[in-house]
Amino acid sequence: MIQNLIPTAKILRQSSKDFFNPYMLKLSFLPLVLSFLFWAVIFYFFAPSAFSSLFEASKVELMLEGSWFSWLQGVMDFVIKITLFILFVVVFFLLSMLSNLIICAFLAEKVVKFVHRTYYSQVTMEGNQSSFGVVLFLIKTYLLYFFFLVLLIPLYFIPFVGAFVVLFPNYWLFKKTLIADVGDMIFSKNHLKVAQENSKKDLRKLTISLYALSLIPLLNFFIPFYALLGLSHFFFDVKSKGE
Repeated sequence: MIQNLIPTAKILRQSSKDFFNPYMLKLSFLPLVLSFLFWAVIFYFFAPSAFSSLFEASKVELMLEGSWFSWLQGVMDFVIKITLFILFVVVFFLLSMLSNLIICAFLAEKVVKFVHRTYYSQVTMEGNQSSFGVVLFLIKTYLLYFFFLVLLIPLYFIPFVGAFVVLFPNYWLFKKTLIADVGDMIFSKNHLKVAQENSKKDLRKLTISLYALSLIPLLNFFIPFYALLGLSHFFFDVKSKGE
């Protein structure tokens, strides 16, 4: 285990400062604008019909008309509608985050080099990430991610539970893609695995903090880019203290 790594809170503060650098701020709006416009249009045209179809599919008919308990049907329908609404909101923001992750994969080089040039110029960068390698990694990772989503489909229709179960595979994707985007530029493949193993507790704390921030409405559009800054500081710190 590597000792005396920069605390997570300090990394987040420094990343916030870097985020408002004019160059970084300009870059951060690219994934924001592209992902928001894309998913806003998709949801505007398709969300109403999808909502109605899912409601009809998950609706439970209690057959209580004329009885003292007929009001339970209305309560049940309300619970299902609220659950679906929460699910749609969560899915919208998570899809925005996912598209941000894809765009950020191609911006990672600029972010890592900015942090390296500004703070860690004495640290040697070992990685050599190609665009083809990025695309291949994203394809394999997203295929595995969608496989996880399919396995969880039965849970999506459980009231309240379904709206939140999707958060877990999304955390896996968030962590895996961003660590690869940044780590593969700073370390060689083998050294990255060693660095992750030697700093896994601190890395887990940082990625969970970043993922929690990504679940906040509006902030979620910026957090994948912000996370590139945070992970760049983290891995450069790990490398500088491990050399």
